[in-house]
Amino acid sequence: MIFMKYTDEQVKKAVEIGIFTEDQVKKFRDYIQNSSNHVTKLQKVLYYGGGLLIISALTWLMIDNWKKFGPGAITVFSALYFLVFLFVGCFVFFKKKMETPGGLLLAIPIAAAPLFIFSLLRLFNFWPQEWDYHDYYVWVKGKWILLELGTICAALPIFIKTKFPFHVFLIAGALWFFSMDIVPVIYKETEITWTERAVISDIFGILMIGVGYFADIKSKKDYSFWLYLFGLITLVSGLSVFHNDNLPKFIILGAINVFLIFFSVFINRNVFLVFGAIGLTEFLGRLSWEFFSGSALFPLALTAIGVLLIAAGMFFQKNKKKIDEYIRNKLPACALKLRPRKN
Repeated sequence: MIFMKYTDEQVKKAVEIGIFTEDQVKKFRDYIQNSSNHVTKLQKVLYYGGGLLIISALTWLMIDNWKKFGPGAITVFSALYFLVFLFVGCFVFFKKKMETPGGLLLAIPIAAAPLFIFSLLRLFNFWPQEWDYHDYYVWVKGKWILLELGTICAALPIFIKTKFPFHVFLIAGALWFFSMDIVPVIYKETEITWTERAVISDIFGILMIGVGYFADIKSKKDYSFWLYLFGLITLVSGLSVFHNDNLPKFIILGAINVFLIFFSVFINRNVFLVFGAIGLTEFLGRLSWEFFSGSALFPLALTAIGVLLIAAGMFFQKNKKKIDEYIRNKLPACALKLRPRKN
């Protein structure tokens, strides 16, 4: 896609020679002025800054000071947040046709959902009274899945109606928490090994990445980034547990990180490159420790690895277009169909 800039003088000249009429130019300018996608960088900063500040106030910044109001008052308070911002968000998004601020306003009811569910359950003594809402963002507990499922149920209708990409962030975040809190429910015990936790994390990570990849291929909008990010966090955190057992398993982990790097080139997604590079750095550092531990060559080995990684990054940056063109020319048509459309 090529973006071209033009001046008012060029537009006037186009009207004079009959390319456009005055009425067409007026309609085009009105369309640009009222377009929901015509948002400046400053507006985006203000929109997202305000939205994230409100979301933070309802989530991880919700501290113990709210306990003095009691679960009843907090239930009413969170319900009002949900309903008011749902109404205002729908008005801005659908009536005013302002997608970015409307979508962010509609993200606030999603963020208020776990607080409402927590307070409602505590109000009816279904929830252990010694647990605070702030613990939701700190500790892994089986009952938290009710909050996560409620958040997803609140988010899905809003996302389906608006198709606003940022809502995927809240859904993916809830799925990430769910992947941790579901572990004691699956194993039906409180004392769970890190290996058991890692297996569930890997399964959820792969599923989230798979859903993100499907959305990447099928949709023109970017719904995949947050699914990729949280999926990779979930997957990599699970994989990191296994490398401590023995060296062969650790080598398999290194191969997975190399695959992530090549996969990032294939689908043109830097998030896979970042996680793959971090994992590869850990892998090479561990190998250096295995072979050069206690040796004066250990710092030199790490230095050499660092230089090689920097050189590889420079090579990739310089030849990115050539690499992409090579992939397009060499891969069969059936494989190219597996690349996201925007690539």
